[in-house]
Amino acid sequence: MDLEALAAFAMGWGQSKRQKKPTKQRHSYINWFEKLQLDELKSLCRASRLPVSGTKAVLCDRLCSGELSSDYTYEYAPEKFSRARFEYGAQQGSKRSSGLSNEALKKMCRENGLVVSGKRYDLVLRLLQSKSGKGGAPKRAAGKVDDEGNFQPKKRAKSMKLPDVEKIKQRTFKKFFPPDSVTDRWSNNKYKYHPTDCVEFANNIMEKEIFEKELFERGEEALAWEIIDALLYRFTVGNVERRREHAAKHRGGMYMMIGGTEISFGRCYYELKHDFLPKIVKAMEATEDKSVLEDMRDTLWDFQTRKLDECRQFNEVYVGGETKSFKDILNNFLPQEAKETN
Repeated sequence: MDLEALAAFAMGWGQSKRQKKPTKQRHSYINWFEKLQLDELKSLCRASRLPVSGTKAVLCDRLCSGELSSDYTYEYAPEKFSRARFEYGAQQGSKRSSGLSNEALKKMCRENGLVVSGKRYDLVLRLLQSKSGKGGAPKRAAGKVDDEGNFQPKKRAKSMKLPDVEKIKQRTFKKFFPPDSVTDRWSNNKYKYHPTDCVEFANNIMEKEIFEKELFERGEEALAWEIIDALLYRFTVGNVERRREHAAKHRGGMYMMIGGTEISFGRCYYELKHDFLPKIVKAMEATEDKSVLEDMRDTLWDFQTRKLDECRQFNEVYVGGETKSFKDILNNFLPQEAKETN
């Protein structure tokens, strides 16, 4: 041992080792009520017609055994097979398969004409207030009760404002090709079903912005096809801007192809057949000005040859109660021979 090491050893002799910071113990809850604050528990007790005096543990016991509040004792969690499950013979903690999920609570609020916004505590409080009539008046949703006693929420007035194509293009690009800072946090399952989400997004855009706003009936055929063109363009060419930027950056040398710039239809067969392609057919049938449809020739046939021809199943479309070939339908409206001769 050299002199420097010996001196360092002597200086540290007799000094106590640095103690590790104790890790914070994760608290295990027996029921959902234990997660709430004392004021929240008292509000639930008032709404359940229970006494509000006592400690937090006493209030939790009252709510767990209360006639109105016992249904909300546990949160929902699916049954899992684990070592603890076999040791105890039943689920433990505040989450059980017999509990109520937040979606179930929201459904109950809708059925009772109550507002569905807020945390789980807010939903439970409204339901208890509605049942007991105590603890204050719950927030009620706008609507009325029909002759059968069922609550019918008030429907929003349908907007007939003409859509902004540029905003739809921006929304489409943002949905189809999110930045790396977003995709880096995705799970494998999210990556797997992202193309399906994109097809569903396109379905919603066409339904809400074209058919619900009755663009074809209002003589706005060109505007309707501008929206369809924006969707088909991104499905067909993908994020071509990023590919060009990547190629220009590595010009003059070898480089690897960049991923995440294409939308693959591998898992979108059902959505294409029953939702997306039938809407395209519906739009072609509703177009009276054939010159507008003629302007879409290149876009439609590029989409057909570059995307749908990849797999025979992609070409199937369910219209009129039967399965047909989208390529044959497209050829009826825009014959392919005319495209080849132009």
